Amino acid sequence: MVDPISDDSSMCMKLTKHVGVVLEPSERNQFDSGATTFGCMFQDSINSDFYFYYTGSSDATWRKASIGIAKSKDGVNFIKESKPAISVGKQSLTPTVFKAVGRYWMVFAFSTDILRRRKIGIAVADAPMGPWEFVKELAHANQSWEGDSIDIGPSVARSGGNEYLIYYSNVTSRGIARFLLGQHLHRQIGILKVTFPKSGEVTAEKWGKNPLAHLNGQSGTWNESLFCPGYLQLDGRHYLLPAASTYSMVNPPKQYLGIIQDSSRFFEKPSPMQMLLSFEEAKAVLPARGEIAFDTPSPLLRENEIWLYYAIMDRADGIWKTALSIMKQ
Repeated sequence: MVDPISDDSSMCMKLTKHVGVVLEPSERNQFDSGATTFGCMFQDSINSDFYFYYTGSSDATWRKASIGIAKSKDGVNFIKESKPAISVGKQSLTPTVFKAVGRYWMVFAFSTDILRRRKIGIAVADAPMGPWEFVKELAHANQSWEGDSIDIGPSVARSGGNEYLIYYSNVTSRGIARFLLGQHLHRQIGILKVTFPKSGEVTAEKWGKNPLAHLNGQSGTWNESLFCPGYLQLDGRHYLLPAASTYSMVNPPKQYLGIIQDSSRFFEKPSPMQMLLSFEEAKAVLPARGEIAFDTPSPLLRENEIWLYYAIMDRADGIWKTALSIMKQ
């Protein structure tokens, strides 16, 4: 059974309007002809323009993935750049962009081998449109819960000074042992601390209390697995918005979007998780022939509303796109 939605009155976040799909794949033979998805919204404080950094796939089989930029004046209508902003190895995906120490930084997942084992890297630019320069690898899977691949959520939290928190998740779990033992995929969230020293190179370390296993629901519940979370700070509270799935129940797994809040950006004692959007409700967003899947929710605070951008796919065609819904307290 699915856990009941939390009735915690201190949160009470609700999606009140579905704008629908705002970013479609390009026509044939483009770097994003197969998908325009797994992205983050960034609003520049200098000119107030909106920049959506997204993952573009060359085709529906994801033979090649690069990170593109779509620019907007209103957050709904976007103009895409014809060439990717950055492409490292076989796949570059799930970017998050923020400004620190006077420059623009992009943290993203990438893979350089045919097995698509994802690591986390960082790039830098002097303007939101780039040009973007790959700097270095920040982290790779080296803990048992991470399996052999990790990727990130589309948001970042400033922890203090020049330290920033990146919320990441495993893509696999327990490597080959999971398949040999017949265990289902179990996705969890960790925190990567990224520091920008006044001089010298950017550094990163994993938080010692990873993974945040207490955020996951029990086996068989809607939030059994959590991954690629967005982050939002509002009225002194911290909100984490993960994608969620029940890999243990059915194949393909059912997916959801959730939200939790805490007084701490480390989410050590959060409130119960609230369901924001289920696959049953999602046909109001994307009329679909098959079941709908979600990923990478990216929240943007706009006056008294929260605009939530997220990846969405009709499993009948396997094409990932980007949708927008509006959320209020």
